[in-house]
Amino acid sequence: MSTPKISLHHKPLETVPAKYCRIILTEEKASVHRFIEAEGGALSYKMGVGKWSEVTPRTFRTIIRSIIQAAKGHQMEYIVIEPTAAEFPQLENQTDSWIVSTVVENLLLASYEFTKYKSKQKDTATELKEILIVSPKSKEIEAGFLRGLTVGTMVNAARDIANTPGDDMNPKQLGVAAKELAKGSNVTVKVLGLPEITKLKMGLLQAVGKGSHHDAQFIVMEYWGLKKPAASAKVEAKNKPLVLIGKGITYDTGGLNVKPAGGMHDMHMDMSGGSSVMAAIVAAAKLGIKKNIIALIPAAENAVSSTSMRAGDIATSLSGQTVEILHTDAEGRLVLADALTYSERYSPRAIIDVATLTGAALVALGQHASAVMTKDSELETILRKLGEESGDLVWPLPIWDEYKQHIKSNRADLSNISTNFSRYGGTIEGGTFLSHFAPKNVPWAHIDIAPRMDSIPSDKLAKGATGEPVRLLITFLEQY
Repeated sequence: MSTPKISLHHKPLETVPAKYCRIILTEEKASVHRFIEAEGGALSYKMGVGKWSEVTPRTFRTIIRSIIQAAKGHQMEYIVIEPTAAEFPQLENQTDSWIVSTVVENLLLASYEFTKYKSKQKDTATELKEILIVSPKSKEIEAGFLRGLTVGTMVNAARDIANTPGDDMNPKQLGVAAKELAKGSNVTVKVLGLPEITKLKMGLLQAVGKGSHHDAQFIVMEYWGLKKPAASAKVEAKNKPLVLIGKGITYDTGGLNVKPAGGMHDMHMDMSGGSSVMAAIVAAAKLGIKKNIIALIPAAENAVSSTSMRAGDIATSLSGQTVEILHTDAEGRLVLADALTYSERYSPRAIIDVATLTGAALVALGQHASAVMTKDSELETILRKLGEESGDLVWPLPIWDEYKQHIKSNRADLSNISTNFSRYGGTIEGGTFLSHFAPKNVPWAHIDIAPRMDSIPSDKLAKGATGEPVRLLITFLEQY
């Protein structure tokens, strides 16, 4: 399905041509939807959303997405909406820019469908072609509109990458996708192949990728929104880059500790962390954010073969710490560990890593929020606040030193899972492992997005990748 054109209309609703169906929100029950024909042949579609006083920023997003569902369901080709915070008391404190940005990005997210591999495409004559947004003319609204277009487009780009089958998105192809995404922006992309990874001694990334005939890659994306500091210069704190790290496992079989059949078919989306940081840095460049930003994506395919890493192997990380690999399906933390060490060369101001790391995160939180782990209480508070603001919700889990004892190996410095093979606290265990590799004295947070990898019915999105937490990362880059 092609993306509908979205435009601002700065004249009264009455001036909109009759071919556009007016979407009118009412305080009736959400199940009450009906068409009404007005004078001049214009058609209105009334949508019940419940009591306006109960509409929150969270439910407002869902309402906007429901508009697209209704338009698709009734094969509307042209629609017009007039979003306003005035009707919704809980939105009164939101700026016009936030309202417009939120409306546009959620229209785009709800319009998205991954149809690349469908042999029979939908009839384009009956698909949604254009959406008009009636609003006053102001710089704030224009800025919010452009931001919403950029954010929505980049989230959908991340979804495209994550939804692509592993057969068509191996580590090298993920590097190509990063370059394609960055075209036309000020983001530079460098892809390190296996020889460079070996020379750097990124032994954990190497170990994960060695079972596949598709070599591991390390993707480095740089955006110097401020002047790039000279190598020998002392860098002011504000000029130090923000570093985003995303897990780029293009397909995860679980390795020799192979996953059960029912848990493997969607493992092409194990690169969702990688695709989200790729989209976030390009969005930052397109929005002209005045920050220095780096995105690092360790990419590998966790395959099953005679050359795969074995349970019981010991690998040496880029940091020099040795890791006993007790379980080959705990591979994401291995590749992230080397990326965290690599990030030190940028003297970062803060680091956020993003990964579909543990199934345990779904057990802990369900499927409505990602887990965030950090020892920096200020950073935790900021990410929770920005999660609410952006729509990509996160909820904290502890990362206390008490958990470190469980991954202390008898044969190496660390083990990649609990040495007693405990099934408890798996999400915290993953974050604790990564804490051994995070640069010291730098604010760092780990976001486990496994709960939000795949959409659920209440999201009112197409089945497949959600593109989270691109919106959170963009908002973080704007405000931190």
